[in-house]
Amino acid sequence: MMLLSRFWYAILAVALAASIGLLYISIHEHNRLRATDTYEIVSHDRDVVDWFLQLDARRRLDALAIVSVDSAVQDGLVKANGQEKIDAGVREALKKRLNELALRVATLARDEGKGGQNPVMLFAVDAHGRVAASVNFDRQNLVKDETFEMGGHPAVVDALHGWLRDDTWVLDREGVYRVVVRPVVKQADAPPIGAVLALRRVDDTYAKLVSEKTGSPVAFYVIPPDGNAAIVVGREAPEKTGVSFDGFTIDPKQLEGDKFYNSDNGASSLKTEKDRSTIYSRIVGGAWDLGAGYAVVRKVTTIADPGALLQGANEDDKKAVPIPLVAGVGLGALLLGILFTLFEHSRPLSALSREAKKYAKGEQDTLPLAKLSGDYRKIAQDVNEATERVISKGGGASRKAADLEQILGPVPAAPQMSAFSFNFDGNAPQAPGAPTSKPGGAGNDLFPNLPPAGLGAPASTPKPATPPQAPVQRPQAPAAPAAPVPQSPQALAQANDEDDEATQVARIPEELMRAATTGEQQMIDNADELIAWRKTFDEFVEMRKKCGEATTGLSFEKFQGQLRKNKEQLVKQYNCKRVRFTVYEKDGKAALKATPIKEG
Repeated sequence: MMLLSRFWYAILAVALAASIGLLYISIHEHNRLRATDTYEIVSHDRDVVDWFLQLDARRRLDALAIVSVDSAVQDGLVKANGQEKIDAGVREALKKRLNELALRVATLARDEGKGGQNPVMLFAVDAHGRVAASVNFDRQNLVKDETFEMGGHPAVVDALHGWLRDDTWVLDREGVYRVVVRPVVKQADAPPIGAVLALRRVDDTYAKLVSEKTGSPVAFYVIPPDGNAAIVVGREAPEKTGVSFDGFTIDPKQLEGDKFYNSDNGASSLKTEKDRSTIYSRIVGGAWDLGAGYAVVRKVTTIADPGALLQGANEDDKKAVPIPLVAGVGLGALLLGILFTLFEHSRPLSALSREAKKYAKGEQDTLPLAKLSGDYRKIAQDVNEATERVISKGGGASRKAADLEQILGPVPAAPQMSAFSFNFDGNAPQAPGAPTSKPGGAGNDLFPNLPPAGLGAPASTPKPATPPQAPVQRPQAPAAPAAPVPQSPQALAQANDEDDEATQVARIPEELMRAATTGEQQMIDNADELIAWRKTFDEFVEMRKKCGEATTGLSFEKFQGQLRKNKEQLVKQYNCKRVRFTVYEKDGKAALKATPIKEG
């Protein structure tokens, strides 16, 4: 398992996913905070525009004072008040004088451009509310002098009672006008003889004036009584704000459902459409109930996705990035990933590649599993097993660890040692090859199949050092009664103890003594082999006991004789020098496996 590199991939994946998640959270947080800030900004803009409209009205009232105190205007209004039908001569004299004063009022108002190229509209109204004269009125062709009167407007009524007033009127459904009215007083402590009015139509030029003075994009509109569509009468936005009114429309239904717009405050909640955030505000005065108002707009740059985040970045934003830190983190992550991949992928793969080349050249029969690790060891194991199956199907000799049952073929059904047969019957005579101790004999009492020291390798068929003496050793056997004599439990236990003692090493073998004395290499090798076989025998006995199999009659002499025969067979078959025997459990029984070992 390549844990480190795969774990590193997981870390990188989690880091990437977390970065994307944090990025979207940051975008959403930015948009939310920007919307909150925008509401504050637009609300402030709305207040500024409202303050400007009030100041603008006061300035116009001040400019209109030169008309209200003009003697010619006062004399004309006195004459008009004394006539049931205003004489045409009086009208012409007042009109001429108002026309002269209009340019001066425009200059003082400072909203019509340099020098007052666009003079304001002026009206002179007598004490009865009749319009005695007017100039520059853009709806002049819609009224008749004889019937034209303004006494019905609250602002005019208040002025005729001595008040200074400003107001906003809506005329002919779509005409929005800013109005200031001053009373005309001839004598102190006397009631006004009339009033003078100054009107300024709200259009694009007026919106430009407001926008330049406040720095806010503003659009004036009026919603007719039928409410089918709002009419934008004037709009302007400073270039620095980036706001464009192209395609700007107002949905009356959207405002009808806004509780703030329909409250006494008259300002709507923040409306966001595309890249514009807008607050709509009603104009205070007579136009309040006639649907007149203004919209203050700000451009809001929201971030829709990570790609849009970079599009809105400027050079200062890019310079704020800590390039060394970012590059260091990225380089460190890259080096760690390469290091983990090198140790867990590249190096094991190179080892597999080297061993595979040796395998292909015939320098080794199998892929060495001990030199490989991780998944590559499993791959090598699968290759070895697949090669073994191909060889077996082709009739070749197997190269895997040999099982003695495969070598020797079927073994007797009972009693048996899993790989070869032994006689474990306690009543049977002791098998040849296990004579009693004979000091000084040619063989060895404990290892009877070993040749005497100095005779070289063991013969293919080991012979006991002395001829079998079974009849001589047991002369009493013919005199035994025909029927078996029952034995007590104590006797049986003693017999079993004697059998167990037969499987133990009673003394140091003579082969070991001779090997230690002479130092002969072959004797040393044979002695080492017998020691290994003795250990295998002990393990085999323990395995049989563990599996519940009988051990009676099993002796090391018979065991080593059988091992020697199988060793000789494997040596001839595989041309090996040694054979390693191992004990294992197979089908609930003790079994032996033989593995040929070639050594250089």
